[in-house]
Amino acid sequence: MRSLDKHFLEFWGNFLLSAAKGQRQLDEFSRWMSQGMSGFRDLTAMFRQFYGLGSERRGEDEDWKTARNSFEKAYRAYLDTLGVVPKSDYMTLKKQLEELQKKAEDQEATLRKLRLELSESRMARGDVVRGFQELIQVQSEQFQELTDSFSRFFADRRTDKVDQKKP
Repeated sequence: MRSLDKHFLEFWGNFLLSAAKGQRQLDEFSRWMSQGMSGFRDLTAMFRQFYGLGSERRGEDEDWKTARNSFEKAYRAYLDTLGVVPKSDYMTLKKQLEELQKKAEDQEATLRKLRLELSESRMARGDVVRGFQELIQVQSEQFQELTDSFSRFFADRRTDKVDQKKP
């Protein structure tokens, strides 16, 4: 287990004791944290007491900022030890997940569209190839007819010459 801040442990222990006695609610603590550690005077006073800060907050002086950063770091380490994810981290990850899901849906739609276009393109190419094959077939048949025609013509001329030579 990581070494936790002594002040955090004192604060957290006192907070949990107070919660057990019904004096504190965890949702108050959660709101206090989400409001930048303000809004609940008794939690703020307890925090100041355990972190050795004066009883009144005079703006966010350096001691307050240092204590707050130390507390937040220790709180995160404590949650990490318990295997708990802070709500702010969860919400950030949830937002990222939703953005990635939307991006994935958009990409899947694009892929479907591109596959359809590719399929249509291949079909069109297939039609062109079939067209060329039919054209070659027709031209081959026409060429065959032409050569047959020449063969008959020259064959007929040969028989005519042979017939002319016979008296």
